[in-house]
Amino acid sequence: MDSKTFFKDGDGDAGEPLAVRPRQAAAKLGISESTLDRLRKAGRIPFVKLDGAVIYRVASLDQFLRDSEQQGKQDTA
Repeated sequence: MDSKTFFKDGDGDAGEPLAVRPRQAAAKLGISESTLDRLRKAGRIPFVKLDGAVIYRVASLDQFLRDSEQQGKQDTA
């Protein structure tokens, strides 16, 4: 796969990516690529594998953040 970003089509969001490669996914989440890789290998973040290329749906990244959000809790670590 040559394209680094996969785009939506037909619903008016022509410029909004549908899925991104690991570098862009890590940047969107504000984490390193190695942290993203650990999350993927631990089964904590969804991904798609197409022809050996790992990609992340932007909608899944957003859902991962929502599911991981802490509300009203202090981080004690």
